[in-house]
Amino acid sequence: MKRREFLAASAGCACLLFTKSGRAETASTGPVKVGALASFTKEGLDARFLKHGFFLVRGKDRVYALSAFCTHRTDVKLEGQTGSEKIICPRHKAQFALDGSVTKPPAKRNLSRLAITVDAKGELTVDTSKTIAPDKADEANAFVKVG
Repeated sequence: MKRREFLAASAGCACLLFTKSGRAETASTGPVKVGALASFTKEGLDARFLKHGFFLVRGKDRVYALSAFCTHRTDVKLEGQTGSEKIICPRHKAQFALDGSVTKPPAKRNLSRLAITVDAKGELTVDTSKTIAPDKADEANAFVKVG
């Protein structure tokens, strides 16, 4: 096999592996409309948007979106069920609290938030292309106030 053929075959395998990781096939990249703010009345985890690469969380006075990709290995999509109190990495068993903080290693970094906005009609949109660092969780677009 010539060098050029080897490189072409390697690139094809790398693309296939990336696609099989789940991230390339299922995560959205850009704005995702998630519904009316008024419809998110129950506190806790909402896993309905996992196919888009994020969880919604309703706290006492806010709604926010957490990235659904493990910070230990970013190609692994996390698992969580609506109403659950934790988010789990299926590959390494790292666990995260609903605020995105690591509760069980091997992950060391907290989950990022994704930008979330509410329009004049009360409709929520999560922008999966805009991440917000965990230490910026109280800044604009990191959450929508409920009230």
